[in-house]
Amino acid sequence: MVQLTSNFTSEARLAPSIREAISVALADGWADPKKSSQASTKAAALRHGSLEELASHLGARPSQLEVVGEPNLAYFLAISGLLTPELQLVTSTVDVGKIRAVARTHSGEKFELLVEEDGLYKNLSDIPSAPSLLVLQSCNGETGVRQNSIGDIQERFASSAKIILDASHDIPNTTMLSGISTAIFDSTSWSGPSGLGLLYIADPTKYRYPLPHIAPIRTPGSYSLPLLVGAAIALTLYKESRASIIGLRKYAAAALSKIDGVSVIAEETGAESRYLSFLIVGISSEELLRSLQPLHIELDAGSACSPEDLTPSHVIAAMGLPTTGHMRMTFHAESTQDEIDYLVANLVSVLSQLRG
Repeated sequence: MVQLTSNFTSEARLAPSIREAISVALADGWADPKKSSQASTKAAALRHGSLEELASHLGARPSQLEVVGEPNLAYFLAISGLLTPELQLVTSTVDVGKIRAVARTHSGEKFELLVEEDGLYKNLSDIPSAPSLLVLQSCNGETGVRQNSIGDIQERFASSAKIILDASHDIPNTTMLSGISTAIFDSTSWSGPSGLGLLYIADPTKYRYPLPHIAPIRTPGSYSLPLLVGAAIALTLYKESRASIIGLRKYAAAALSKIDGVSVIAEETGAESRYLSFLIVGISSEELLRSLQPLHIELDAGSACSPEDLTPSHVIAAMGLPTTGHMRMTFHAESTQDEIDYLVANLVSVLSQLRG
């Protein structure tokens, strides 16, 4: 068998066209776009063009998008810019750690959505009808699960709640922002550069910047313009290969499911995404990673929130599943069926060796 280098981790090299665009923007977009020099005018044009392109993918106005140079800060800004003590805060057991951290500091009423074994919300009917701020997850970054009830929730709480959409692991589209007050996006979810997030604010007049400030701002405003340019180009490129990527996810899920002792998590509810998690009975994730690396097969393991120490996934635990032997895959535009076949063949061999 020909040896391949199979990267199924959450990180991948930027496409050449994205790297080139960032390089050009470094040369042309170095000035402050808010000033009036010729260089600033050129930088402002780059900024405006990139924001227009990103907004077009969302069916939004460029003025509704704020660029955030620290994507993890966007969670706090999106929630705290709307949250008041008298509002009930609704979050879920599968939310990212940054959202759960904000929920812990809320002094008002709180409600937590639970999930079924397939990752879908299960206690929606128990949400109290009090004025609320609802944080909903459009796509989970570990399992790929898409919440199919968001439209129903929006309709039910249209008059009594503000809704925040965590789309930080989703791909922007023109229908996802209907009825949404704020939304969070991260460029890496569409294979764009890291260090670039977007905060959508439907009505800026109803948003309050939650950090100390003097000027009337909505975000800190510090970010890399070249990365913004790269993010806009990356989104267009990703959408061209999205169908292929989803097809690879389904192909891998079917192939992995045939391996003895391997179970794919949320095979159906996560099918329309680039993320896949699976469990291996009786095998340590760390041990398996070490065995696969000499074969040039790269996977992720443990929680996506704490990848550096292979912390058990709270998402998998919330679904009522064991966290031991949890592996994660992310599919990229350059991923191929041959790489999946190579992974599966070697996984069977390695598991046989590890089990003795």
